[in-house]
Amino acid sequence: MELNTLSRPQITDMTDPVDILAAMIDFRRRTENGFSVSRKCKELYRLSPTLITLILQRSRKITPDRVDSLCKLMTLTLPEKIYFRNLVLQAHPHEALASDVTTQAKGRSRKHVSQNILNDWLNVYVKDCFHIEAIQKDPNLLYRQLGPLASNQRIQKSLQFLLREGHLRRTPEGHIVIETNLTVTESPVPSQKIRNFHKAALKIAHQAVDLHSPAERFVNTLLVCISPSRLHELVQMTQEFAEKLKDFAEVSSPDDDRLYQLIVNISPTGGKVE
Repeated sequence: MELNTLSRPQITDMTDPVDILAAMIDFRRRTENGFSVSRKCKELYRLSPTLITLILQRSRKITPDRVDSLCKLMTLTLPEKIYFRNLVLQAHPHEALASDVTTQAKGRSRKHVSQNILNDWLNVYVKDCFHIEAIQKDPNLLYRQLGPLASNQRIQKSLQFLLREGHLRRTPEGHIVIETNLTVTESPVPSQKIRNFHKAALKIAHQAVDLHSPAERFVNTLLVCISPSRLHELVQMTQEFAEKLKDFAEVSSPDDDRLYQLIVNISPTGGKVE
């Protein structure tokens, strides 16, 4: 078989990170003259040929702190990186929470957490309200902020959960502050918790069209007729944009005084014509 006729592995059809690693290394060996795991590992952080061998033999696990280097070894695209990373985090949720991929530098802060935070979709809204300095100083303002979304009792229950789980903390002055600017929970496997969160967000957006003036919101809907291959391209573009949004959300400002939600949604408009 000619080298250039080999098809790149479709890693999003795979659910085992080790199988993905094996497939991509094999693909690179077959399609790239001179490719060597040993040579590439010298260029990457915390990777060695021995470690790669142990991982492929399933004697060592893929840990979250090595995901970025493994993605470079496999030359994954951005959507593939997100998919691979989510598989690893899902397989090792406790390691993910302990090591994690939390970035805290120059005012940036991001943390990947388990889906437990979505036991109630309201938890995310309660947590992010504490970006607002006035609510940090007076948590009672939280009920005014989220009153249209839930009862005071449910808001209070969510607040207690977030403090107990470490998503929020109390300062020595008694203020409640957010632990990280951006909390991310993603899964490559369909999840009812994530679906419930997205449904709630869409419902809030639906109500906002009537409740808030155009000066306070932005809505743009575009209808496109595309093939399955172009849908994949559109999703990839959207995922790249979503990463830029996350970078934006990582940075907080003392002047931030209102909570906004941003939804990117791609979905069919109805049934398919056969």
